[in-house]
Amino acid sequence: MTLTPGPPDGGRRGDDGLRGTVTRSRRIPTRVAMLAGLVLVLLVVTSTGSTRDWWAHRLHDLTGGARTADYLLGLAVGLLPVLGVALGAVRTRGGRRVFRMLFFGAVGFIVTYLLSPSPARYLTDHASRRVFDQQAPGYLAGVFTGAMIWIAAVVLAVVLVRSRWRRFVDRHRPGDGDTGPQQHRVIDI
Repeated sequence: MTLTPGPPDGGRRGDDGLRGTVTRSRRIPTRVAMLAGLVLVLLVVTSTGSTRDWWAHRLHDLTGGARTADYLLGLAVGLLPVLGVALGAVRTRGGRRVFRMLFFGAVGFIVTYLLSPSPARYLTDHASRRVFDQQAPGYLAGVFTGAMIWIAAVVLAVVLVRSRWRRFVDRHRPGDGDTGPQQHRVIDI
């Protein structure tokens, strides 16, 4: 028995159709790398500064301290992840649609996080909520309501998808007394 080694590239064909090395490389698209860099810079800048204090003062300037207006703005900020997912679903289909929905939902979540204190910080740090309680009294209640609405919507969607999946599986699974599809016997005489 004689073994002869094959071509070094395993017999694959290159872009030109001839046998040789494959010249394609998997690179991250430039716009994705730039967007990721922008998000990282934004997170670094906002984590070291006083963005939330600035935002609380701007809210006070916008609403004049009116609780209802603060609550409605907080509700809109709390619902930004849902609005991002809905915006991502518009005018796209297939795998690209799922990616856009996840991406825009994540952007909405990041903006919500930047414009309100995180729940852990809210519970442990009195200074993070004090500025909102003084400048925009109804804002944090609105953000909390918006966040609870989209969390409840996610839980409801998971429950509905699971129940539909169970019904689908039960419909296509043979039951206890069934032996599956009936087989016809052919008797040759």
